[in-house]
Order: sequence, then structure tokens, then C-alpha cells
Amino acid sequence: MHRRHFLKTLATTTATTAAAAAATAAFPQILRAQPAGRATANARLAIGVIGTGGQGLNIMGQALASKRAQVIAVCDVDTRHAATARQRVNTAYENNDCAVYRDYRELLVRPGIDAVLIATPDHWHALQTIHAARAGKHIYCEKPAATTPAESRAMINAVARAGVACQIGSMQRSWAEFQRAIALARNGCLGKILSTKVGLPPGARLPQDPDRTRPDPIPPELDYELWLGPAPHRPYFEQGTHYYWRHNFAFSGGRLTDWIGHHHDIATLALGVDNQLPVAIRNARATFIEGRSLFNTAWTYNFDAHYASGAIVNLCDENREGITIEGTEGTIHVTRGRITHSTRALERVIIPPWKNPLARGARAHMENFIACALDGGEPRCPVISSHASIGAGHLANAAFRSGRSELLWNPVTETPIDAPDTAPFLQKTYRAPWTFPA
Repeated sequence: MHRRHFLKTLATTTATTAAAAAATAAFPQILRAQPAGRATANARLAIGVIGTGGQGLNIMGQALASKRAQVIAVCDVDTRHAATARQRVNTAYENNDCAVYRDYRELLVRPGIDAVLIATPDHWHALQTIHAARAGKHIYCEKPAATTPAESRAMINAVARAGVACQIGSMQRSWAEFQRAIALARNGCLGKILSTKVGLPPGARLPQDPDRTRPDPIPPELDYELWLGPAPHRPYFEQGTHYYWRHNFAFSGGRLTDWIGHHHDIATLALGVDNQLPVAIRNARATFIEGRSLFNTAWTYNFDAHYASGAIVNLCDENREGITIEGTEGTIHVTRGRITHSTRALERVIIPPWKNPLARGARAHMENFIACALDGGEPRCPVISSHASIGAGHLANAAFRSGRSELLWNPVTETPIDAPDTAPFLQKTYRAPWTFPA
């Protein structure tokens, strides 16, 4: 089947629905995509995994551990990754049934798949999520949801039109220490908030050997053209592909966008400005990776994200890693695995269960997605949340790259104010034959 036909098929909802219905007998205990409230006690969500590198295997493992889900297919442009994933699935279920695909569009038109987990490089997230929504699949997509605000806005629209569940993998929302920090701030236990600082990792994890001056041969196990997809073409360099792509603006936004969907996401929840993009980026400054031709993202960075409510969050690689919230009645600092309180009174505050319902860890984030797909309800981290929290990083990167210390943003039109020089850094032109989904 040709790729052009796959895309045509994705737009043909009736054909997909009919094919899924015809295949029901092949998976008698797997729930087909259906309106909420029709799941049975024995229903299991049939899942396909798109992108089976390191993080893809991690979230796939969470799905394999769920009694309410069953992974039935895996997909990766690298056949080695796909083979590893298939073996793990078959070992978990003690059978040989897991299907393997190289092109995600083939997986999306396979009958019997209700949901997909997407853990591909960032430049693929928007397109694959939109295509999955159009195919009627529930979606768990790794953060960052997209590489520009326009991409994640298109994702929001596609998910809403399709009526499917879409969870973004900002799993700290499901961890106890972060939920406690959010509750303390939002319930007034800290008094009036005076300052909020977010510390993210600096630098970049790069190959130690110098960049090669000539392209490498494309390995036979990798479909490099499909790996690039809508990104600009560049010759294949092993050093710049698996994992290391995140430090090139053609594919991602560096350490900043790699981490902002975790700690800054929690800060926006604590301040009650979640699901909102900043109205201004101020005091922006950054240095960039030097001496490496394959890598160009920020090495150090600092900026203040200003919100319409008056809330301000400082994000800087020199801040203490995690989130520090200072109020008139006390200060807390929270990072993975630990929360510290400035007073014994804050330590003794008990958060009632109804105010802290999510604290069960990363696996709970996946279970929440599965429950929403089967039973209905909004996931803990919907696309709008990633659009907002990571969007602050996109705006900051645009300010850094254009040499601006300040960037004003219109939250209604979602466009920069009097800053045409930032347009090249906030827009993506997809490489043919891929097109930006209208």
C-alpha cells in the first residue's frame, strides 16, 4: 500500500470504522474505540506503540503492566528498535502475536487498534497525533506535544473534533510530591505568592567525539527518509540521530523544551495559570552550543514568563533544580522524589484525599489515560496543558534566537506583538510531501 493511500485512508472515517468492526472477532476481549460508558468489566484497550526507542519502551512497559490494556502492535523506522519492542511484548504475554510496522500510517489503518502511544522525536508529535485523531484513535503522546505553538494548537483542534482522549506525558502531574506542592500553593497555605522559580538542567548531552565532517552511510535497519519526515533534509549523521536530535532546532528545542513540560508545568498548576500561554517573555538571555555543527540549541538560559493574572515565573538553568515557591507564610521546594518545607507548620499540613487525588506515580499517568479512553473523562495532562506550559519555552527560544530580551504575545490570536523577526522561529514549513494539517 502506498503512503499516499495511507493518508487518504486516514481521512476516510467510514472506511476505518467498517474495517475495525470487521476485525472484532479476531480480538474478542479487546475494546473497540467507542463512546464512554460502554466499557465492560473485562474490556481491554488495544494499543499500538509508535516510536520504540528508550522512552517508547518505558511507556510501553507501563501499558504492558496494566490489566486494562493490551499492546498488539509496535512501529519504528529502525527495525532494531521495533524488534526489541516486539520481543518485550511477546514475552510479557507469552505469545508471538505482536505485529510490527515501519510506517506509522500502516499501523493507524490496521483494524482493531483503539489507541496509540507516540514516543517519536519531537518533530513528529504533531503530525502523528493529528493523523491518529483523524483515524479515531485515543492518544498518549510524549512531551513536548509539538515544536511550535501552531502545531500544538492544531493538535488541540484535531483531538476536539475527533472526540478522543489525548494524554501528554508530563507525568509529574501524577506524582505525590508535586501534587502536594500544587495543593499547598493553591489552597493558600503559603499565603500570598511572592516569587516562583523553576530550575531546569543546563547544557546538553552530546556525543563526546567531534562532529564528523562527512555524512555516514545510512544503516540498513533505518528508514532515514521516514525518520526525517516533515523536517528539513540533512545528510545522515549517526551522531545527530537517535537521542541527540533533541539538541538541533530542526527537530526539537534543546534542554529547555525537553524539561519545561515537567517543572514549569507544575509551576503553572500551582499558580493557577495552567492552560495559559504567557503574555510576555522578559529578561531573556541565552548562550548556545558552540563548536558543534550538528547541534545549535541553548546551552544556558534565563527568562521570566509573565501571565495575564500578574503571576511571574523565572526559569533559569542556574536556579535550584525543581520548583521553588515563596509566599508570605512560607516557602516550598519540590523536585523529583522530594519536597521541602520552610516551616514545621507547612510540613504538618494534611492535604485531604479529595484535594490530592492523583498521587500515584508515573504508571498512574498511563492508567489515567487508559481509564479515560475506556470510561471517558479528561486526562490529567490534556493537549492544551502542553500547548501552554511548553509554549512558554517556544516563545523563549524565539526570543533567544532573534536576540530579543523581551517578546510580547497576544493570547487571543496566539501571535507575537510587533516582533516579525521572531516569525522564522515560531513557524515550521513542512518538507514535501508532508503538509501542515489545516
